[in-house]
Amino acid sequence: MVKSLFNVIKTIDGDSWIYNTLTSSFIKIASETWGSLPDSSDKELLQVLHREGILVDDNETEILKYKYFCYSKIFNNTKLSLAIAPTMKCNFDCPYCFEGDHKTFSKMSEEIENALVLFIEKQYEQKKNIHLTWFGGEPLLAFDTILSICTKLDNKEVVYSSDIITNGSLLKEEIVEKLHYLHITRIQITLDGTADTHNQRRHYKNGNPSFDDIINNIDILLNKTDIKLIIQVGVDNSNPYAYQELYNFMHDKYPSYLNNKRMQIGCNNIRNRTNFDGCQSCFTDKQIFDKNIENLKENKYDVLIPRLPGLNLPCMFRTTNSFAIDSQGNIYKCLEYLGIPELKIGNVCEGQISFSKMANTVFGNSPFNDTECCSCNVFPICGGGCPIDRNRNKGKSTKTYCTYYKKYLSEMLPYLYEYRRNNKS
Repeated sequence: MVKSLFNVIKTIDGDSWIYNTLTSSFIKIASETWGSLPDSSDKELLQVLHREGILVDDNETEILKYKYFCYSKIFNNTKLSLAIAPTMKCNFDCPYCFEGDHKTFSKMSEEIENALVLFIEKQYEQKKNIHLTWFGGEPLLAFDTILSICTKLDNKEVVYSSDIITNGSLLKEEIVEKLHYLHITRIQITLDGTADTHNQRRHYKNGNPSFDDIINNIDILLNKTDIKLIIQVGVDNSNPYAYQELYNFMHDKYPSYLNNKRMQIGCNNIRNRTNFDGCQSCFTDKQIFDKNIENLKENKYDVLIPRLPGLNLPCMFRTTNSFAIDSQGNIYKCLEYLGIPELKIGNVCEGQISFSKMANTVFGNSPFNDTECCSCNVFPICGGGCPIDRNRNKGKSTKTYCTYYKKYLSEMLPYLYEYRRNNKS
């Protein structure tokens, strides 16, 4: 036996903390004992560590195991996931929006609607599990288009579920009352803090505040439906405590909905990946680490407490059953490509997808062909980084797509171990 490639280790004095990023096994062991492995005479200990994947028969096999997990996800064709932008236009002007200037396409035409419905219908003949995510732009600017598409799918007896990602400003009563026609399971809304903070960052294009409108619409949604609501809080150096402030506000206003999980509030720490305007406010990895340690010690807001990361499996870009479609019917392999026709892999009106482009997204610049990635102990929780970032960095000497965990996971292990030990249910 040998030690796993995927052991992340932190040693302090006589203790070592080991987390295996492939199996998620986490142990604390005497450093002397760890140093003697795998040649220890303690057969029982060796069996336990082998079962947990901390000791392995050979390193090549564990790489193949992770590859197997990834390719099982890549080629799982039992379901279809579509992110559909019925319009790329938006009524907000958020500084960190990754779509930038790619918000020019107006509402989807009826011709494209019909082609989209036919595309989904053909997929349904092969895959019985279909899920739609209504995206944008601001998708509710084209609610009539969404409703029309859903009605046509129902008429063709296509079974599906859906969710919607919206800024929440247009969830008026007349729309909320029709949401059941969309087979909606959940709605995601972004609030970047309480009124003053949110309105500085997420305002209408004319500069008018949006917070009160969104809260009024949330009231309507919660009272008139049983749809699950996810609130996402975008946080950076310009609003570092926005999550705490918003959580307290929401807990005072909607305690029962938070307690029964009907409403959940998540936190998105904004990092700079695309050099957007305002990226100077983004958190650095060191700041994220410091925040994580602080939250572990405070143990106050559950969502802010870092957890040990699990396996990173392929995203939309590399999987064969997940696509994004813009209001012109263009088909893409990433939400970040929406509204950029030169990056499309097909169009619903053409009824086909470029096989060569699909093959390139699956296999091109694969991290499994990258010896540095395959020998990295955080590879299973990183997956080689965002495929788009890998492509942007191809041929460059400095890699910018490596995960935060590469540098900081080992430093977090003693804190995470102590937290888990003190908070066992």
